[in-house]
Amino acid sequence: MTDIKTMKDINPEIEDMILHKKLSPRKIRNLIEIKNMVERLSSKNYLSAEEVADLEKKFHVAPDIITWGDYFQTEIASQHWEKEDAEFEKITQTIEFDLIAATMIFHDKPENFFRVAEQNKYEAMGKNPSEWTPRDEENYHLGILYDYYRQMGLSFARLSARDFEYFEQFADKKAI
Repeated sequence: MTDIKTMKDINPEIEDMILHKKLSPRKIRNLIEIKNMVERLSSKNYLSAEEVADLEKKFHVAPDIITWGDYFQTEIASQHWEKEDAEFEKITQTIEFDLIAATMIFHDKPENFFRVAEQNKYEAMGKNPSEWTPRDEENYHLGILYDYYRQMGLSFARLSARDFEYFEQFADKKAI
């Protein structure tokens, strides 16, 4: 199965899935990689300290999903566990690419850039998705990237040389 070192990188919410062999070793590796990357790039938690304290007070136990790494790991595992390993890996890689892209696109941009991205997303959302133009799809996706950037507090300073290499390789694959 997995060793103790690996289990520290697994959110308790998905331990049962691992014990019941719903996640292959490859999927587990992908989930650990996405969690570690998200933890490195985000400067904010999914839940604030106040929210955690309120939940702890209300339920007498701290929640398992506190960081954005926790959130992404559990969401991907619970929504995509039935997919084949290669498709599951492609999902995690796409999210990694999007997080790097969001960080690069929105770093050091003026406030107006953020407002336009958000406005364009809402305009696209106001339309029936079956009638979206390629421009509407782009606007919606850019808005999602902005949401990542803002909500997670993605930090350009936390991008590594490996992130930039990964971004370039992934972008090259998409262009082919």
